[in-house]
Amino acid sequence: MTSGLIVKLTMSTCLSTGLLCGVMVTPSAAITPHIVNDPQGNPFITLRFFDVGDGFYGDNAQSTWNLSDLHKSQIIDATQYWSELIKLVSGKNPAILNVGTVIGPYGAAASSHNSTMQDGAPTTVQAALTNQYYTNLSYGSHGYIMVADKVGTMDWSEAPYTPSHIALTSETSLGTVLIHEIGHALGIGANAYYIDDDEEGAPILAFTNGFNRWSAHLRDDNDKAAAPNQIILCNICAVPPEELGLDTFDVRKDQAYFTGTHVSEVLNGAMKGLPMRVATDYGPIDSPLFSHIELKNGLMSHQYYRNYSTLMEAELAALQDIGYTIDRRNFYGNSVYGDGQIIINNNPYFARNAEGTAYIANTYNTATLGLGLHVYGSHNTITQSADLLSAGAGGGGIRVDGEGNNLIIASDVRVYADGANGRGIMFAYGKDHTLTHRGDVQALGENGIAVSFDFGHNARGDATGYRGSYILELEPSLQDQYNTIYQELNGALVSNFDLTGRVAGRQAAIFMSENAYVDQINVMQGASITGNIISDYAERDEDNNLRLTQLRFGLMADSQGRVTSQTDENFRISYADDIIGKNISLQFSGGKSVLTGNHDLHEVIVNKGTILAGSGEYTIANGRYFTNHGKLYSSLIGGAITVNGDYTQSQDGRMQFAFNNEKQISSLIVTGRSDITGEIAFAPVQGFYQNGFTITSDQWLQANAINGGFTDAFTALASPTLSATVSANSPLSFTIRLGRQNDAYSRYADNINGYGVGLAIDAAARQGTASLHDVIAAMDFSAINGSDIRSALPLLSGEAYASATGVLANASGATRSAVNNRLQQAFGGTASTAVSAMSFAPAAQPKAAASAIQAIAPEAISKDDLSRYTAWGSVYGSWASQSGDSNTARTKSTLGGFTTGIDAAVYDNWRLGVLAGYSRSTFKTGERSASGASDNYTLGAYSGTEWATAGGAIGLRAGLAYSWHNVEMSRSVAFADFSDKLSADYHAGTFQIFGEAGYKLNLDEHSLIEPYANIAYIHVRSDGFDEKGLNGAALSVRSGTMDTTLSTLGMRVSAGFDLGGFVSTARADLGWRHAYGDVTPAATAGFVGTSATFTSFGTSIARDAALIETGFDVQLNPATMLGLSYQGQFGSGLTQNSVNANLSVKF
Repeated sequence: MTSGLIVKLTMSTCLSTGLLCGVMVTPSAAITPHIVNDPQGNPFITLRFFDVGDGFYGDNAQSTWNLSDLHKSQIIDATQYWSELIKLVSGKNPAILNVGTVIGPYGAAASSHNSTMQDGAPTTVQAALTNQYYTNLSYGSHGYIMVADKVGTMDWSEAPYTPSHIALTSETSLGTVLIHEIGHALGIGANAYYIDDDEEGAPILAFTNGFNRWSAHLRDDNDKAAAPNQIILCNICAVPPEELGLDTFDVRKDQAYFTGTHVSEVLNGAMKGLPMRVATDYGPIDSPLFSHIELKNGLMSHQYYRNYSTLMEAELAALQDIGYTIDRRNFYGNSVYGDGQIIINNNPYFARNAEGTAYIANTYNTATLGLGLHVYGSHNTITQSADLLSAGAGGGGIRVDGEGNNLIIASDVRVYADGANGRGIMFAYGKDHTLTHRGDVQALGENGIAVSFDFGHNARGDATGYRGSYILELEPSLQDQYNTIYQELNGALVSNFDLTGRVAGRQAAIFMSENAYVDQINVMQGASITGNIISDYAERDEDNNLRLTQLRFGLMADSQGRVTSQTDENFRISYADDIIGKNISLQFSGGKSVLTGNHDLHEVIVNKGTILAGSGEYTIANGRYFTNHGKLYSSLIGGAITVNGDYTQSQDGRMQFAFNNEKQISSLIVTGRSDITGEIAFAPVQGFYQNGFTITSDQWLQANAINGGFTDAFTALASPTLSATVSANSPLSFTIRLGRQNDAYSRYADNINGYGVGLAIDAAARQGTASLHDVIAAMDFSAINGSDIRSALPLLSGEAYASATGVLANASGATRSAVNNRLQQAFGGTASTAVSAMSFAPAAQPKAAASAIQAIAPEAISKDDLSRYTAWGSVYGSWASQSGDSNTARTKSTLGGFTTGIDAAVYDNWRLGVLAGYSRSTFKTGERSASGASDNYTLGAYSGTEWATAGGAIGLRAGLAYSWHNVEMSRSVAFADFSDKLSADYHAGTFQIFGEAGYKLNLDEHSLIEPYANIAYIHVRSDGFDEKGLNGAALSVRSGTMDTTLSTLGMRVSAGFDLGGFVSTARADLGWRHAYGDVTPAATAGFVGTSATFTSFGTSIARDAALIETGFDVQLNPATMLGLSYQGQFGSGLTQNSVNANLSVKF
């Protein structure tokens, strides 16, 4: 990398003689070895460090000074870099490299002779790493590294080696230099040498007889392959007369190149091969000849300026072509070397599988210096459409070089570089690039930078050449190239960066180095920025004007994410980090931006129609201004926007301040001069403000010197309930007063339930009730048209509890139905739902030839049947929907449970029994975000009889029952920015008494009909309770009752028939029910901690409803009956359906 002379002498002296180099072995007692392992833990290279006095390390060289621990660490790091790239073939490993020193300006060098004298032989180092034959060691090693104490006139950098895609220090890093030099020992180097100089001093060059692998891949200007003993023709070379007409390698145009299958695959037609040069920046004859890859600025080149600190993918491909096994896709996702292409890059970058044959999707790649995409060429338009995930040290997402490339990060694409010193997107050389970022870029590791604009430093040290935007410092010997090179640099590195995606970086979200100029950064709708925005660039133009980066917030993007000239009033962003850059012109062009942090800038401009809010400091350059044509809103209570510099506000500008209900304010502090006109406004922040609230202050604007005054003062209050006034006491002192009307909340109600809640809130607001402060504050700062309050009032009511009472009243019907069905069954001939029964007395056996009608309507009731005790059970399930109205919301409910009982014959023709039951009710009022359930436990008693008549029988059935309810309810109240989760557990009870009379008529021997009438009285009582909540919406619900009477007129009909030998029954019931008394349930409540109450009404019980029942029973055997039935109730807004399945077994 540095003095090529040392490498040339080492290689050509050993190889040109046709003999192996000396094999002197130095006693190793004092030599310090260090084994560098590959990632799998296999020994890769042993470094043998020679101090002064340790003997010869190579080519009769002994160390003349001792390497420091830092130097050794850097050499180890460079070797480690190679151990990760190259796949080791076990056998002869590790390779051994002697490391020694020399005094002089030679920099560093590394060498390894050919493993054999056969053509195509690898270096001895390569042979050791790939398990190939080699003849002997030299000085006990396969090669050596020499380190001089100087790099020209420069010392080595004292900074530790840090993996990075660009050089990070202005001095020469020994670690980076050694990556280059070890590359030569690995085999990057040709067997070409000086034969002699002619009498005029012109060099005579030729390839040696022992021809190595690298040389075999070389081609001349005319695409001719290199061969052993060829004479090399160059534009300054001499050719001895006796060699004329012999085989030559013609590079008089200096267009030699390296080619191979892997190199061609990577270059993809962009060039014939990797460029090799006779003449380089070092002189007219490079040394060692054809041993440096002259890709622009490349680490393996012999150019004075190199801003790569790792090998490019094409250089790795060259190593593959000379016989190394390298998984290139572990280090590069893709590379673009061509120019003028339109590319959609669907190549991802993830971790590799164990075989190194495929990516493991959505898994971070941890390779050191791994890179998802490298753009070497120019004037390409590239859309990145696949994820790039890197977490290795120094890893990156994308690096862009060349000129005029347009890079687009598609939506939803991730470009992550989360390893230490990772950079998501890097623009590292050239000019006139653009970046359109719509995806997600992050670098969250130590020193991570999401988007980097940075040429970096010169890997050889900035003293030998330094470049950047409008920056060019050349070696004196290269001054004639100044104009040519400057054409690559005389423009912004990136002219336009359009951001509608996410960027997040630990050290910086966006970084512009001291040598990288970005013209415009446009932050538009959808953008998210986490991390500092930094610009160290401070170059001036020919007129001594600072080259400014315009950082613009709030312009409108087109459909492709590119900036337009239109402002975007819907733009919103919050940014909490720092913007630092003396060349940054921070401009707010549309929408609303909320910034905190400390910002050090050239200037700030808030344009008309734009809001800049937040707090923090803005330090402005001398002679520049913080200029406000829009609205500057100091929005942090107790905080301030501080302008360190001069502030000016135009006629269109507004200065706005915040205050709270504790009379704290925000401020604007200007340390320089403040030139003001335009408006001043005051905005209360959300909180509870008592009627008549007043605040006075003269600390809104604090400035060192003030010129001018405000043309208007007002409040920026947009409230459906509060009103405000402002009065000026002096130029800087203002008083603000707030108040509300007596019906501020109830006036927005649009139903009875909401109006009652509104009245209670009106009273609480007047009284300043503390428990409702959050609710009232949310309403005060909700939609100005009152729509949020209108929708909130019903949510805050107790409607759900009232509706739950109605559900419990409806559920009582399951007990009545079970009792009536049992009593009808007990007296035979039932036309109702079958009930499971077990009788404990001898049963009368039916005749074998009994007809179907006898099974359902026997001619006489057996005395045995009447005397027995009977236990029975019924299982049921139902679901119902009760429509709402203008005041209430639809309630849906379910009921499932069982009823069981036991009865016996009493007197001559009566049965008396007791019952017990359990059921569970659920209910949901979706529009009120309420749902609940009740566990119901029931006890009761019943009795019934029948009197035979000529054509049938008259039946009487009656009962009473009491149900205990354990109710649980949960509600959500959410409106504007208020929310509360509420819950309650409470008890209720239902008492009912009921009776029915019916007249059974036998139509024929198979059918009967029974008209009937029944009545039921239901009393539901709910206990009082307090809800549990967090934010003030909890209710204290008072105890309440509901008294309802139900009467029903109807008719039952049934018919028996034989179904495949089974006695079967089909039956139906049709009735009309009317309700009296309380048909609309109600709940009285108040907010917890308040005295005012309000009554809320729930969904009504249908005043009139049609009842329908159908069923089908099958007598499976004389003792077993299976029944299935459907029941329905249909009324005004009511739909209730139930299904019952029953099995009756007699013993």
